[in-house]
Amino acid sequence: MIQESVQEQLLAFLTREEEPMVRGVVRKVRENPFSVTARLSSKKLGQTIQAESLLEYDFLNILDFDPRVEKYGAQCLSVPWIDPTGRRLLYTPDVLVKFTREAREADRRLGGTIFEVKPSAVLSDKLAELKPKYRATMRILRGTGVRFKLITDRQINRVFAANVRFLLNYKVERFQNAKDPQEKSMDAALLKMVWGLNEPTTPQKILDEFSQSFELRARLLTRLWYFVAICALETDLIEPLTMNSVVWPGIFHRPFQTTYPTPKWRQEVYDWYR
Repeated sequence: MIQESVQEQLLAFLTREEEPMVRGVVRKVRENPFSVTARLSSKKLGQTIQAESLLEYDFLNILDFDPRVEKYGAQCLSVPWIDPTGRRLLYTPDVLVKFTREAREADRRLGGTIFEVKPSAVLSDKLAELKPKYRATMRILRGTGVRFKLITDRQINRVFAANVRFLLNYKVERFQNAKDPQEKSMDAALLKMVWGLNEPTTPQKILDEFSQSFELRARLLTRLWYFVAICALETDLIEPLTMNSVVWPGIFHRPFQTTYPTPKWRQEVYDWYR
């Protein structure tokens, strides 16, 4: 009955468009003297969520940024397990993630996934203590198509995390809905230029082509970072993001006859979910 209850909750999360598990938590994150806690205003969920550590904060930012992630719930599911002494306990994983249909079709590993986020040093020191509840969770997940995966600082590239935090500042509503006529004109011109690119370019070259006016370049740069943030322009985000970073049209913003590389942050050797 316990296993069936958890599996039913997972099925609901993965099949319903709106699921309360995304909105509510079963275990609140509390401040403690051992790690830094943080709050994240999630654009994808439309609410503020809490992280138990800076590593988890980076991971939640990545989920919010990655267009392959449809939704996620933090601290939203409890898994019953029995420790070696016979005590009945509850384990609340950090994050439950659902990927988009397009992502699942492109990579069948991207079904639902439960992620536990731990610094590698903590995981190494407490592995014997943590392993029983992780194994209990994997037993309950058998046959559900939902994975259990550990994420450590070895999976999360620090430069990538910093770039994501920077770009998320441009995915807020005031940048998504350009109301100023000049910004609308900039967007149209940028999209036209992106569509016509036959080879990668750089933000610096884009600005140089549009204008030498400092004020206009500053406003144009804001729109340009917004296009990078929504992946209309792709770039290798595991490298420091600068005006000379190589950028190219995103998969939905390029001529059909033109091929461009997959950005490194989505290649298997770097990808956080692999």
